[in-house]
Formats: sequence, C-alpha cells, structure tokens
Amino acid sequence: MNLHTKVHPNDLKQAINLYECCFSCLNRVRMEMYRDNLDECERWMIEFQRCKKELDQLMERKKLKDRMEKLVKDLQVQGYNVELIAWKGRKDHA
Repeated sequence: MNLHTKVHPNDLKQAINLYECCFSCLNRVRMEMYRDNLDECERWMIEFQRCKKELDQLMERKKLKDRMEKLVKDLQVQGYNVELIAWKGRKDHA
C-alpha cells in the first residue's frame, strides 16, 4: 500500500506505524492459530481492527481535505474570493 498518496503528509508517520501494527497483528493471529490459542487469536484480531479503524480515519481525513481543496479551487475559478468568505464566516460565528 502506498500510504504517501493515501494520507496527509503530516499523518504519514502515524499511518506507517498503524500499517505496521496491522501487519504485526495479523502475523500474531496466524501464530496463535497454529498454537490453537483462540483467545489470544481473538485479542490480536481486536487489536488489528483498532489499528485498521484508525488508519481508515487518516485516509478519510485526507479524502475530505482533498475535496475541500478542490471546492476552493472551483470557487476561485468561478471568481469567488474564498478568503473573504472564510473570514466573513468566522466573524459571524465568533
């Protein structure tokens, strides 16, 4: 998986750690299955799911940021002053 394109650069270190955690958990699941230790297997599956959920959240945050950047560019192409809109919005909600 190419995490460089799937997460924001500021989240890359965390995403790599989560990806490695997922991989490690699956290895542990496999090892515990060979040992017929289903309780430990389940524990590592739960940990995998936790890491995977956090990784999915980072990837979703990148998608949202990309959509917002595209929206800003589209508005600018149409002639809207996005900086003025953002400033006005903050003033109204302060």
